[in-house]
Amino acid sequence: MAWEQQTITTVTAGSQLHKALLSIGLQPTDSCIVHTRMSAFGFIPGGEQAVVSVLKKVLADGDIIMPAQSTDLSSPEGWGYPPVDPSLISSVHAALPAFDPYLTPVHGLGRIPEYFRALHNTRRSLHPLYSMAAWGKHADWICETRTYDMPFGEDGPLDKLYQLDGKVLFLGTGFDTCTAIHYAESTIGRPLIQEAAPVGKTDPDQHKASAEWITYDNVELDKYDDFTAFGHHFMDTGPSAIRSIELNGARIITFPIRTLISRAREYYRNKDREMQNL
Repeated sequence: MAWEQQTITTVTAGSQLHKALLSIGLQPTDSCIVHTRMSAFGFIPGGEQAVVSVLKKVLADGDIIMPAQSTDLSSPEGWGYPPVDPSLISSVHAALPAFDPYLTPVHGLGRIPEYFRALHNTRRSLHPLYSMAAWGKHADWICETRTYDMPFGEDGPLDKLYQLDGKVLFLGTGFDTCTAIHYAESTIGRPLIQEAAPVGKTDPDQHKASAEWITYDNVELDKYDDFTAFGHHFMDTGPSAIRSIELNGARIITFPIRTLISRAREYYRNKDREMQNL
């Protein structure tokens, strides 16, 4: 049965969410990367508008950051979900539009990140696949990037959040969605790989825009598909850093990004070393 056909049995109001966020110690000046799963809270009157409005009230003098990835613009020969028939790869490649920070939608991350991205005064970084959206006191600086290389590494939006001593906030979701772990993966010396994506290019003579495929350096991300397992490790080994509350059956969790990154670097350095020794 489709969700819209089910009887509403749980309602989470914005006022309840507001109270819960204050109870876990969020401060107006905090900078938070936020991951969401609205369905975990049952029915939220006002939906994504209500959630973002509450976040802006709670973090009024800080920052909200959300992933705004558009990995559906990646080179189609690497697609797996779904894969592309080899005979059609060149057709897909030629037809993909250039990334546009104002027009390219967020895909695969739910309704809230796309709603947030499109709001007035939300800024977006310029990476064609791995952009981040931000609102607040430091939004311009967070989204200001100088290179396409290492989108989750130094001088990227996650590095800026780390410098701000920011926090990670899960609203009904968990470590499987934790983009911040990519910052740890990007700063432990993994071998570089090259990826490609289309960006906009304007011909000054013909005043015509087109897509230009660029390449950039990255590292292999989520190479063990084990963010949930790492999350259990993190929760078990550092409970004092974690604040959480349950609201209508959904878990809300927050913790400092610096604590996360320290543990994740150690965890993935050890795991990389173990795999090299096999």
